[in-house]
Amino acid sequence: MAPHFRSYFTTTSKQTSYTMSIKSTKIADPANDVSQTKQFRYEASTDIQSVYNQMDVVDKKIPMKNGLLAFLVTLFLGVPIWFAFLLPFTIVASAIHFGYVLISGGKLFSNSKKSGKTTIDSVFDASEDENIEIVPMESRKYDVVLLGATGYTGKLATTYLAKQYGVGSKSTVNWAIAGRSKAKLNQTLESISMELGNVDVKNVDVIITDTSDKTTLKNLVTDTRAVITTAGPFQKYGSPVVEFCVKYGTHYADITGEVDWNKKMMKRYESSALKTGSKLVSFCGHDSVPWDLTVRHLSNKLREDCNDDLEYVECLDEMKGAASGGTLATVYESLDQAVKEFELEFGGNPLDLYERLPDGSESPYKVISDLPSTVSQCRNPSPRFANKWCSPFFMAPINMAIVQRSVALSLARKSITPVKYREAAVAENFMDAFTMWFGLIIISTLIFNPVTRQILKKLLPQPGEGPSEKTRMEGFLCVSGYGIGVKGNKAESVMYFPQDGGYHSTARMLVESGLCLALDGEKHSYSDGGFYSPASIMCDPLVDRLVKTGSKF
Repeated sequence: MAPHFRSYFTTTSKQTSYTMSIKSTKIADPANDVSQTKQFRYEASTDIQSVYNQMDVVDKKIPMKNGLLAFLVTLFLGVPIWFAFLLPFTIVASAIHFGYVLISGGKLFSNSKKSGKTTIDSVFDASEDENIEIVPMESRKYDVVLLGATGYTGKLATTYLAKQYGVGSKSTVNWAIAGRSKAKLNQTLESISMELGNVDVKNVDVIITDTSDKTTLKNLVTDTRAVITTAGPFQKYGSPVVEFCVKYGTHYADITGEVDWNKKMMKRYESSALKTGSKLVSFCGHDSVPWDLTVRHLSNKLREDCNDDLEYVECLDEMKGAASGGTLATVYESLDQAVKEFELEFGGNPLDLYERLPDGSESPYKVISDLPSTVSQCRNPSPRFANKWCSPFFMAPINMAIVQRSVALSLARKSITPVKYREAAVAENFMDAFTMWFGLIIISTLIFNPVTRQILKKLLPQPGEGPSEKTRMEGFLCVSGYGIGVKGNKAESVMYFPQDGGYHSTARMLVESGLCLALDGEKHSYSDGGFYSPASIMCDPLVDRLVKTGSKF
């Protein structure tokens, strides 16, 4: 079943009451329902309750539950062990490891004085490649080239491209796959060909490229409108791809969750991207399309229907899924890299790159954190969340950072009142929320500890490994958004993916993001090249693509 993205907005103020909704009494065929108070732009739109009905009753999705036994084990075993042994051990081991890395080649102090205001000159680098000939987009052979097709998520993206857009003479999109090994690429196509029962899949074009060998990267980027990549960890494998996309004016999308790496790429290459027209959009998967689009649409509705600006937003996450080896490898690499590049800076705090405008100046629009640090009852007034509890969601800080980027680049916003962002995972009761929360603390500590991290690297899934098809099909993601405007108006939305958000739906979001960059340029919020978040540049056209390929909004 295709993912569903459906929304329902109710706006109210102290003086007046305004309601905009899509009413549907026929869940099975909402497109034919005529009992609607006001029609959204999409005929298949429906009200929020029918989305929950689809998830709970029709799809029978069951959220992760821990139960009494897991709660008791966590409370009486996990908590004491963490306080008495794991936490002190991690502090000592991390301090020793940190000191060793710094002494053996890390960097600690930065004596270069920095002002509190960052200018475009201090952020951007000048282009080093003035003589490169950029092929016009209309003359390029491919719409998208997928890099990393032999990996776990890459294979899912390849399968989606073949199923959704076809291959060979029947293809509605010109696409190819890329990677280091021709044999492995052909094996991937052979496997997908057998899975889909389509022999033409084996004839999909392959491009041989190695991110560690820059002489091979020109072939990847010069003949395609956009490169989409699943080849992470991106701070390990992604930087040369970004560099060559920028040099040759090729658009770029990835599924990274690595905020620090993305900022490094912005600082290093944005001036060149402005010159070549390359549009680079990271975080085009589970991190962080659902939340980024949710906040932008809540904000847009308040602005369009109530002449109000978003001031507070809460995203409640209901989900079920598992992690892949590639995701875990990214976490390990991020921690190792953070220790190596730790640096104390003096002389002022430079402007966060996510808080500036494309010209390098500071954006007046900010986001402040209201992320929970412990368990709490849900704040959303919907009856669905009555008596339910919330737990911190480990990806929320990343999602908030991307929302910050989109808010900073907002073209419609008027109020400079900061947007307060809150996100949490939903649990049925206090016991499940506590078990989820403290389990996250324990796992995070084990990963952060340099000794136990090495053990986990051997025990947990390896790169290329991931959840089974059964686990992906049983998984799901549902993001319920609740926004309040500066004037007190309110808006609600829900985004539902019937399969796991981390991989199955991520592959789909990446492909559609890449095609949106390649083919929908006239619908983009910005025409210039540069680094953008998903919602800041292609919110509406990306939702259009999600809707046309099966989502409901």
